[in-house]
Amino acid sequence: MELSETQKKELIYASKHWPQGYVRIRALALLNLAQGWSEEQVAKIFQVSRQSISRWKQAFQTEGIKGLVVHPGRGRKSKVKPEEIEDYVRQSPRRFGLNRTRWTLQALAERVPCLKGFSAFGVQKVLIRIGYAYKRGQPHLHSPDPLYVKKNKIWIKP
Repeated sequence: MELSETQKKELIYASKHWPQGYVRIRALALLNLAQGWSEEQVAKIFQVSRQSISRWKQAFQTEGIKGLVVHPGRGRKSKVKPEEIEDYVRQSPRRFGLNRTRWTLQALAERVPCLKGFSAFGVQKVLIRIGYAYKRGQPHLHSPDPLYVKKNKIWIKP
Protein backbone atom coordinates (compact mmCIF):
# COMPACT_ATOMS: atom_id res chain seq x y z
CA MET A 1 0.00 0.00 0.00
CA GLU A 2 1.46 3.30 -1.10
CA LEU A 3 0.76 6.44 0.96
CA SER A 4 1.46 10.06 0.20
CA GLU A 5 3.21 12.09 2.87
CA THR A 6 -0.05 13.82 3.87
CA GLN A 7 -1.89 10.50 4.11
CA LYS A 8 0.89 9.11 6.27
CA LYS A 9 0.75 12.14 8.60
CA GLU A 10 -3.03 11.86 8.73
CA LEU A 11 -2.83 8.19 9.76
CA ILE A 12 -0.14 8.87 12.36
CA TYR A 13 -2.24 11.67 13.85
CA ALA A 14 -5.38 9.47 13.86
CA SER A 15 -3.48 6.57 15.44
CA LYS A 16 -2.51 8.75 18.39
CA HIS A 17 -5.27 11.32 18.82
CA TRP A 18 -8.55 10.11 17.31
CA PRO A 19 -11.37 9.99 19.93
CA GLN A 20 -12.66 6.53 18.98
CA GLY A 21 -10.24 3.74 19.82
CA TYR A 22 -11.30 1.55 16.91
CA VAL A 23 -10.24 4.30 14.45
CA ARG A 24 -6.81 4.44 16.13
CA ILE A 25 -6.47 0.67 15.67
CA ARG A 26 -7.51 0.84 12.02
CA ALA A 27 -5.03 3.66 11.40
CA LEU A 28 -2.23 1.59 12.96
CA ALA A 29 -3.19 -1.39 10.81
CA LEU A 30 -3.00 0.73 7.66
CA LEU A 31 0.36 2.16 8.72
CA ASN A 32 1.64 -1.41 9.03
CA LEU A 33 0.34 -2.15 5.52
CA ALA A 34 2.20 0.90 4.23
CA GLN A 35 5.42 -0.42 5.79
CA GLY A 36 5.20 -3.51 3.63
CA TRP A 37 3.36 -6.03 5.80
CA SER A 38 0.86 -8.23 3.99
CA GLU A 39 -2.88 -8.06 4.70
CA GLU A 40 -2.72 -11.55 6.24
CA GLN A 41 0.09 -10.56 8.61
CA VAL A 42 -1.65 -7.35 9.69
CA ALA A 43 -4.93 -9.22 10.18
CA LYS A 44 -3.17 -11.75 12.40
CA ILE A 45 -1.45 -9.03 14.47
CA PHE A 46 -4.69 -7.08 15.02
CA GLN A 47 -6.79 -10.25 15.38
CA VAL A 48 -9.27 -9.35 12.65
CA SER A 49 -10.11 -10.94 9.32
CA ARG A 50 -8.15 -10.22 6.16
CA GLN A 51 -11.41 -8.92 4.64
CA SER A 52 -11.64 -6.28 7.38
CA ILE A 53 -8.14 -5.06 6.58
CA SER A 54 -9.05 -4.94 2.89
CA ARG A 55 -12.25 -2.95 3.63
CA TRP A 56 -10.37 -0.48 5.85
CA LYS A 57 -7.76 0.00 3.14
CA GLN A 58 -10.39 0.61 0.45
CA ALA A 59 -12.40 2.95 2.70
CA PHE A 60 -9.28 4.98 3.53
CA GLN A 61 -8.28 5.24 -0.12
CA THR A 62 -11.73 6.52 -1.14
CA GLU A 63 -12.77 8.65 1.86
CA GLY A 64 -9.63 9.26 3.91
CA ILE A 65 -9.80 9.03 7.70
CA LYS A 66 -13.58 9.55 7.60
CA GLY A 67 -13.83 6.19 5.86
CA LEU A 68 -12.48 4.45 8.97
CA VAL A 69 -15.31 5.77 11.16
CA VAL A 70 -18.39 3.59 11.64
CA HIS A 71 -21.31 5.31 9.96
CA PRO A 72 -24.59 5.73 11.88
CA GLY A 73 -27.50 3.46 11.07
CA ARG A 74 -25.59 0.20 11.23
CA GLY A 75 -26.54 -2.63 13.52
CA ARG A 76 -29.80 -3.86 14.95
CA LYS A 77 -32.57 -1.27 15.09
CA SER A 78 -33.90 -0.39 18.52
CA LYS A 79 -37.32 -1.65 19.64
CA VAL A 80 -37.56 1.31 21.99
CA LYS A 81 -39.94 4.13 21.08
CA PRO A 82 -38.92 7.33 22.91
CA GLU A 83 -42.37 8.92 22.41
CA GLU A 84 -44.06 5.95 24.05
CA ILE A 85 -41.71 6.03 27.03
CA GLU A 86 -42.25 9.77 27.39
CA ASP A 87 -46.02 9.27 27.47
CA TYR A 88 -45.62 6.98 30.49
CA VAL A 89 -42.84 8.82 32.33
CA ARG A 90 -44.66 12.16 32.26
CA GLN A 91 -47.77 10.69 33.92
CA SER A 92 -48.40 9.28 37.34
CA PRO A 93 -47.99 5.51 37.75
CA ARG A 94 -51.47 5.49 39.31
CA ARG A 95 -52.97 6.16 35.88
CA PHE A 96 -51.58 2.78 34.81
CA GLY A 97 -52.85 0.76 37.76
CA LEU A 98 -49.86 1.02 40.10
CA ASN A 99 -50.38 2.04 43.71
CA ARG A 100 -47.41 4.39 43.87
CA THR A 101 -46.61 8.03 43.14
CA ARG A 102 -43.24 7.60 41.39
CA TRP A 103 -41.99 5.35 38.65
CA THR A 104 -39.36 2.72 39.33
CA LEU A 105 -37.24 1.13 36.63
CA GLN A 106 -38.95 -2.21 37.20
CA ALA A 107 -42.41 -0.61 37.02
CA LEU A 108 -41.51 0.98 33.68
CA ALA A 109 -40.28 -2.38 32.37
CA GLU A 110 -43.61 -3.95 33.34
CA ARG A 111 -45.95 -1.22 32.05
CA VAL A 112 -44.37 0.35 28.95
CA PRO A 113 -45.07 -1.97 25.99
CA CYS A 114 -41.78 -1.30 24.17
CA LEU A 115 -39.82 -2.04 27.37
CA LYS A 116 -41.41 -5.46 28.04
CA GLY A 117 -38.69 -7.97 28.91
CA PHE A 118 -36.05 -5.35 29.76
CA SER A 119 -34.11 -5.58 33.02
CA ALA A 120 -34.04 -2.60 35.38
CA PHE A 121 -30.51 -1.80 34.21
CA GLY A 122 -31.63 -2.02 30.58
CA VAL A 123 -34.44 0.47 31.27
CA GLN A 124 -31.93 2.78 32.95
CA LYS A 125 -29.65 2.67 29.89
CA VAL A 126 -32.61 3.44 27.60
CA LEU A 127 -33.70 6.38 29.75
CA ILE A 128 -30.18 7.84 29.74
CA ARG A 129 -29.92 7.35 25.97
CA ILE A 130 -33.14 9.29 25.33
CA GLY A 131 -32.17 12.08 27.71
CA TYR A 132 -33.68 11.26 31.11
CA ALA A 133 -31.62 11.22 34.29
CA TYR A 134 -32.35 10.03 37.80
CA LYS A 135 -33.57 12.80 40.05
CA ARG A 136 -34.36 12.22 43.67
CA GLY A 137 -37.77 13.45 44.79
CA GLN A 138 -37.70 16.85 46.47
CA PRO A 139 -39.76 17.69 49.55
CA HIS A 140 -42.61 20.02 48.78
CA LEU A 141 -42.93 22.98 51.10
CA HIS A 142 -46.48 24.10 51.61
CA SER A 143 -47.99 26.61 53.98
CA PRO A 144 -51.66 26.95 54.86
CA ASP A 145 -51.24 30.74 54.60
CA PRO A 146 -53.20 31.93 51.50
CA LEU A 147 -50.60 34.67 50.93
CA TYR A 148 -47.66 32.23 51.17
CA VAL A 149 -46.75 32.34 47.47
CA LYS A 150 -46.85 36.12 47.40
CA LYS A 151 -44.75 36.41 50.58
CA ASN A 152 -42.28 33.77 49.36
CA LYS A 153 -41.63 35.70 46.13
CA ILE A 154 -40.28 38.57 48.18
CA TRP A 155 -37.38 36.36 49.34
CA ILE A 156 -36.71 34.58 46.07
CA LYS A 157 -34.73 36.48 43.45
CA PRO A 158 -36.28 36.39 39.98
